[in-house]
Amino acid sequence: MSHFRSKYPSANRTSTETKRASIAGSEEQMKYVFGSSDTNKDGYLSKEELKKAFGEIGVEYPTLRAMKALWHADANGDNYISKKELPELVKYTSTLAKK
Repeated sequence: MSHFRSKYPSANRTSTETKRASIAGSEEQMKYVFGSSDTNKDGYLSKEELKKAFGEIGVEYPTLRAMKALWHADANGDNYISKKELPELVKYTSTLAKK
């Protein structure tokens, strides 16, 4: 059985390395990912939109992460992340990269 090695470095990573690399991003990259996940363009991130964003950055259990992100970052308790709350969401996401 032969092993395939891609010419693209990311394709040669193990799944754990890929997840860590995709989670670990700059604050601006995380803001971009979360901003582009606002599918209805209302300026708020719902639990479903957060779930999609966490799936895109490669975390395990994106539904659970979305619920925990709301718990951490939703200061006013409306079950949405506003632009004002986005820095706390990015801060929470940065803790995932350390694990």
